[in-house]
Amino acid sequence: METQVFKIADSFKDDVRYTFCPGCDHGVAIRLVAEVLDELGIRDKSIVAASIGCSVTIYDFLNIDALESPHGRAMAEATGIKRARPDKFVFTYQGDGDFASIGLAESMHAALRGEKISAICINNTTYGMTGGQLGPTTLLGQVTTTSPTGRNVPYYGYPIKVAEHIALCDGTAFSARVSLDTVANIKKAKQAIKKAFEVQLQGLGLGFVEILSSCPTNWRMTPEKAHDRVKNEMMEVFKLGIYKDITVNNK
Repeated sequence: METQVFKIADSFKDDVRYTFCPGCDHGVAIRLVAEVLDELGIRDKSIVAASIGCSVTIYDFLNIDALESPHGRAMAEATGIKRARPDKFVFTYQGDGDFASIGLAESMHAALRGEKISAICINNTTYGMTGGQLGPTTLLGQVTTTSPTGRNVPYYGYPIKVAEHIALCDGTAFSARVSLDTVANIKKAKQAIKKAFEVQLQGLGLGFVEILSSCPTNWRMTPEKAHDRVKNEMMEVFKLGIYKDITVNNK
């Protein structure tokens, strides 16, 4: 007797080609989102605000309604959608440049207002789609196309720790940082995404997940070495964990 060990989520389109670079973790992250939408039974009422960047193609993969936002405005767009249609489940899917650089004001103020939306931010320490430029999360010493000698504090400042900043906002109900470098961490990432979605469904406030991801193409690495970098370099700066969960500590 055969036992099914894996099933493609109904929220995930099964007739599209994979368009991300080999070794990129966007595909894994989007699959987790699809699985959580299925498990919570909210596919039919979900709307995603897709940002500019590699993350924008999420609407090519999910069987849900979607809108594309101007660069950095996904959180503002999601706010408008949710306020106009509070019966809908609304979330954003953004890169770190979109969420924490050009869109930082929109992101922070949505959290401060306690908007009843959820947000996923992919942190790959670079602007991936536009050529590997220095971004808000680029590590100190990291070489990019716009920091050819490596990121240094006098010129570029420090990388932003997004999950910690969002957790400080009073309107945030849940904030966590996860990674997709191992099977164990992928399972934890799915749990965090589910929690970030649940706090919206419960009307508690903003739900946020920062996901550490590899970018082999712009890092000039093989997928294996890129995932090693996530573990050995990124996690040393961006510590994994739950930074706020009002359902547990009531803060």
